[in-house]
Amino acid sequence: MSRTNYSAYMAIKNKIMEIFRSETFEKNKLPSEAALANRLGISLVTLRESLMMLALEGYITKRHGSGNYVHPSTLDYENRIYCYTEYLHKKGYHAGIQLFAQEWTPANQREAEMLGVQEGERLLVNRLVYLADEHPAIYTIHRIPARLLIREDVAQMPFAQIHILIRDYMGRELAHALNDYQPIAAQGTYAQRLALAEETPILSNHQVFYDISDQELVYSTNYFHPEYYQLRTLQNWDLGR
Repeated sequence: MSRTNYSAYMAIKNKIMEIFRSETFEKNKLPSEAALANRLGISLVTLRESLMMLALEGYITKRHGSGNYVHPSTLDYENRIYCYTEYLHKKGYHAGIQLFAQEWTPANQREAEMLGVQEGERLLVNRLVYLADEHPAIYTIHRIPARLLIREDVAQMPFAQIHILIRDYMGRELAHALNDYQPIAAQGTYAQRLALAEETPILSNHQVFYDISDQELVYSTNYFHPEYYQLRTLQNWDLGR
């Protein structure tokens, strides 16, 4: 977006999304771009930049000579949600967090590879469960290199929103995360934490959070109770054209 900065785009996006959610359009075709720009009080150039971003995110499809089409099926797509507490809330549950343990441990080989640190480097390891109506839904292990922490009161860490934790306790700006999902059988501690029978099929993932300079910040593993978390992905066909 050459002319419209990110914060301005987000404000415009929120206004457009409010229109999408509150109104219906014949055959899902949006009003003309001129009409939308006038309604939102923005320039046509700014609107077109915003619509292009919405198209890249899969909310709309743009067709030259035909117009713009909104996709109601994508508007409340749960896997666009970045925090597990928000995900559970959107699914209709009261979300909570139970912290089981915090400990300082040396990085093993796998942790060192995922965090880009030396094996044996000191890590802060947090073990917690995200709750859905008081039921265990997601068992999570966060690992943070000790040298990246800027505060000592780690017992007060907030886990509801990882970008807040990273901002306040690491002084970094979260940019993105990479997720590797795997089907496994629940065993041992994570079967116990999720109140599941041994060998119950579940989904797990390995997750690494990066800052804007592409520095690895946090390495997490997550184990999902199949009743409370399901993975869906959106494939935007226009991106492959």
